[in-house]
Amino acid sequence: MDHNINSRKFIAIASVAWACHFVSLWGGFVFDDSEAIVKNKDIFLYTPASSAFYNDFWGSNISLNSSHKSYRPLTILSFRLNMFFSNNRLDAFQFHTANVVLHGILSIMSLPFFECLLKRRKQRKSLVPMDDPAFTGALLFASHPIHCESVAALVGRADILGSILFMLLIILYKSQTNISWILIVFVISSAAVLCKETAITVLGMCVIYEIYLKKVSLKSWRHITKKKFMLRMGYLALLGIIILYLRLRIMNFEGPIFSPTDNPASFSDNILTRILTYNYLYLLNVVLLFWPQWLCFDWSMGCIPLVESFSDQRVIFVVLFWLVTAVVVYKLVRSCLVTNKINVTTMAACLCVLPFLPASNLFFKVGFVIAERTLLLPSAGFSLMVAVGLEKLKDRYGSLKKIFSFFYILLIITFILRCIIRNYEWLNEERLFKSALEVCPLNAKVHYNIAKVEADQGNKLIAIEKYRHALKLYPDYEQAMNNLANILREDGDLKEAEILLKKAVQVRPNFAAAWMNLGIVLSGKSRFEEAEEAYRTALKYRTRYADAHYNLGNLLLDLGRHQEALESWKEATKVRPTHSAAWANALALLDSDGRAAEAVELGLKALRYIPRAPAIHFALGNALGKLNRFLEAEAHFLQAIKINDNNALYYSNLGVLYHRWEKTKKASEMYLRALKIDPHLRSAQNNLKKLESFLLSSANAQAKKRLNL
Repeated sequence: MDHNINSRKFIAIASVAWACHFVSLWGGFVFDDSEAIVKNKDIFLYTPASSAFYNDFWGSNISLNSSHKSYRPLTILSFRLNMFFSNNRLDAFQFHTANVVLHGILSIMSLPFFECLLKRRKQRKSLVPMDDPAFTGALLFASHPIHCESVAALVGRADILGSILFMLLIILYKSQTNISWILIVFVISSAAVLCKETAITVLGMCVIYEIYLKKVSLKSWRHITKKKFMLRMGYLALLGIIILYLRLRIMNFEGPIFSPTDNPASFSDNILTRILTYNYLYLLNVVLLFWPQWLCFDWSMGCIPLVESFSDQRVIFVVLFWLVTAVVVYKLVRSCLVTNKINVTTMAACLCVLPFLPASNLFFKVGFVIAERTLLLPSAGFSLMVAVGLEKLKDRYGSLKKIFSFFYILLIITFILRCIIRNYEWLNEERLFKSALEVCPLNAKVHYNIAKVEADQGNKLIAIEKYRHALKLYPDYEQAMNNLANILREDGDLKEAEILLKKAVQVRPNFAAAWMNLGIVLSGKSRFEEAEEAYRTALKYRTRYADAHYNLGNLLLDLGRHQEALESWKEATKVRPTHSAAWANALALLDSDGRAAEAVELGLKALRYIPRAPAIHFALGNALGKLNRFLEAEAHFLQAIKINDNNALYYSNLGVLYHRWEKTKKASEMYLRALKIDPHLRSAQNNLKKLESFLLSSANAQAKKRLNL
């Protein structure tokens, strides 16, 4: 009977988790997914798996000053597994399926996890699932809308994996001091940290859980401070120190570099502003747990104005928040002293607070204002606390038990519906960014991201308007300056583009993308020396910058420095092996310089990385044709046409090959097909005329020969 009940509980929890997040399966790669997954070479199978242990979460060398310093190699390896099962193809559905399944596993694990924290409570004889606080807590945890960001955003997998290992360690935790058990604790906690850095707090939770297990009622607090207990505490502290030391060593004992736009309060010179704003943010995080209506993908850049003085009305809510908190803490401490033991409510409160500490700005600056993903584990403590409260209400008002259960189920259904709506908003960037306007209309980053979407859709006027609005809200928004400058450059307004880019690099001198775009603008204004300097400055701040190498190569080609241009393009392909334009330019240069054999060798190398790049097959066809390797050249031209059958030049050059191969009928056919696609293609027109002249002269020669005979 117990087995059947437990099975039904697990099925119910899994079903709730699935109902909440199944919509996200049809989502794409949105927001941070673009940098961490789509543009991150470490997740692709052509990159050695070991690179995940040398680079940060975004694919940059973690030892560099410019690195974000987020080190999550196990999460990156999980992305590589997705790539493996999708044949090295970016399949968003498969990525999202993995996230939904992992969240389901986490939700299921919350049941035994809560049972561990409820271990000291009186065992219930009732077989009714809704009378089990571990089950009701797990249901609430599985359905909490605060999890939507961790599930719908693929980068949130780091939080899910870290939380799974966090719960696993507590579930398996035993009061032992043998080496094998210490090794297990070290391995699980280290693995959790390699998924998400904040999982280091699991060792702190182990300390509290150890006290929770050992503190027996009717015995003094000094009872637990025995030698073995202190030894276990020492081991846990030592493991924490070792993991922290190794983690800091990996990042060269350097922290990430954040800007005031990421976390304005932490950059305020006024300590009162920092204290008041931080406390207001703590209140908002608690509000999101109780009422997850206002959810936003990004809370930075003016979304929450700083609390700068006591005259700010928000201070009233901060004071009320701390008064309520003080009362709760007082009651919990008093309960511990009166009963002479730690109760489950205290454990739930610790679970709310401890995993949140790394995001609190108390120990170091963080790169966000509010991040809903940081509330994934605290929501477990919140869920357990609510479940325990529900149980107490049922005990006190037994006649209303069914009513309490009804309203609790109604709450779960409400949360499920909120999750579905929120996951729908996460399906694509346009919906996500526009949903943020309702929560944070003053957030310059929201307007910036909407502008990016509009620009991608070709709505340049709307994009320009949104970028200008973002700059109005935050005049030093260097990324908005950079993107606006790119649109203006494309429209031929090089003057304002140059002004914006120069201001962007003034605001952030190490802004490599702005330096590169400034190089493009200066090159367009024929100020080649300044352009070259801008490109090289971009590469100074970001050595592995494929586009900067590529554009520098283009500039060097214009300056007639062919060998340097070739080296720049080769460097671009080293950094990004799928950079087809760099490969194609290098092949074209070798071909035009009469180095066809080198072009063939380089082209075959390029096809190992991008086998379906028509430009590479086209360039190989040209080079092989010059080496009179007609069959091979024909095969590559035909492959280029198969991939892209609407490029007139491909047909025209294949016609040239047939012309030289003396297959005049096929040559004529290719020239005509090229002209059908592009009637004004001069090369095809001239070559067709030459072919017709050649055929006419050949026909005349044969006629004369027959007459002479």
